[in-house]
Amino acid sequence: MSCTPPEAFCKRLLPALLLALVSGQTLAASDTSDPIRLGVMQGFPPAADKRVTRQNAFELPNLRWALRNARALTPTTGIRRAPSPLALDAGTPVELEHLRFTVGEQSLSLPEYLQATFTDGFIVLHRGKRVYERYLDSFSADQPHIWASMTKSVTGLLAASLVAEGTLAPDARLSSYVPELAGTPFGEATLQQNLDMQVEAVYPAKMPPDIGLFAAAGLVPRAADMPDNIYSFLQAATLPAQASATPIWYYQNGSPEAVAWAMRRVTGKSWSTLVSERIWSQFAEDDAYSQVDALGTEMASGGLSSTLRDAARFAEAIRLAWTTTDRSSPFAQAVQLALQPNDNQALIAQSPKGKDRSGYAYRDYWYQKHDGDGSIEAAGRFGQRIYINPKRELVIVKMSSAPDMAPRATSAGAAPASTRQAADTTTAFNSMVSALLPALP
Repeated sequence: MSCTPPEAFCKRLLPALLLALVSGQTLAASDTSDPIRLGVMQGFPPAADKRVTRQNAFELPNLRWALRNARALTPTTGIRRAPSPLALDAGTPVELEHLRFTVGEQSLSLPEYLQATFTDGFIVLHRGKRVYERYLDSFSADQPHIWASMTKSVTGLLAASLVAEGTLAPDARLSSYVPELAGTPFGEATLQQNLDMQVEAVYPAKMPPDIGLFAAAGLVPRAADMPDNIYSFLQAATLPAQASATPIWYYQNGSPEAVAWAMRRVTGKSWSTLVSERIWSQFAEDDAYSQVDALGTEMASGGLSSTLRDAARFAEAIRLAWTTTDRSSPFAQAVQLALQPNDNQALIAQSPKGKDRSGYAYRDYWYQKHDGDGSIEAAGRFGQRIYINPKRELVIVKMSSAPDMAPRATSAGAAPASTRQAADTTTAFNSMVSALLPALP
């Protein structure tokens, strides 16, 4: 596995990843990485070898502490909760401890799967009631956890709300809203192309779309010649020397950050204010927060943190708005627009990133499963998952800390490196869901 600058960061990180993710093996997370049990950031002050910094935050066991305490590592901005949160009452428990399913050549129980994928919190809602809820390895119900790229789905919903009211136009070039993006892949593409990840961006070899953004946002150490804020990060990407003759699907962080820039421009409000006003205030019990760069710019592609239950409330609010016949509320209109069926399954299947998502379509940073139930999903790095099945009235949320810092592909045709074990894949998650569905009443 090659190392991408900043070199010092990668050299520290790779030994931990290789130790944790030997190909084909299942690693019990609690045996190696419960941060509290191992003394990470415990004590006043913590021991020198137990301190989490930007230099070591993505190494086990520090990663598990870092994803639960992002606010302690970088600047953040708040996202206000609802005055009357969505009820999330306990329902009749569903016995899932003995649920078994196949992952590769292994048969795993649900608890084994959760441990093998470094799960911190896992919740199942059926008809809006909590029927299964687990907190693992010192994680707790009142603790926020990073959403990683599930944040993109919030950004997509926010964009849909502005499209629904006529403030943004799907077919408009993004540079018509942000002139600074003219000549960049994001600015020359339409809003909808950005929302659907159909942008042919090329990132510098030393600045892949993940680690480059992490460095620009201050999450990891930054080389001197790398962008030091999200706006500069966007302007570093270039158009390909020769455009593809057919549409492509290239999953990367620049498009949602560029869309967020456009939303700030047309509304005169920050991304976090818009999320507070249009989304989080509709259902949440607790404030959320987002990591920001040195200019106070929110990381709209991956910086959101919330409690597990509020992530479940978000998913349940989406389910209710997606299935309601009353579409008069702006929130319901945004959900209906963001989740309308797309037909780009072939693009996803042909993409190196999409090989694990055969049959899926993608729109507004949401995956459409095409399983006959109308299921939709949001997914994020380190094992974050939201699954919404409207036909079965089911919501599943999984918050995890599975190490995964292989640099992502710098262009559409390049295959991304991967350090994920077999249990931490879409295929494995789908196997778990298939086993869980018959257990519901």
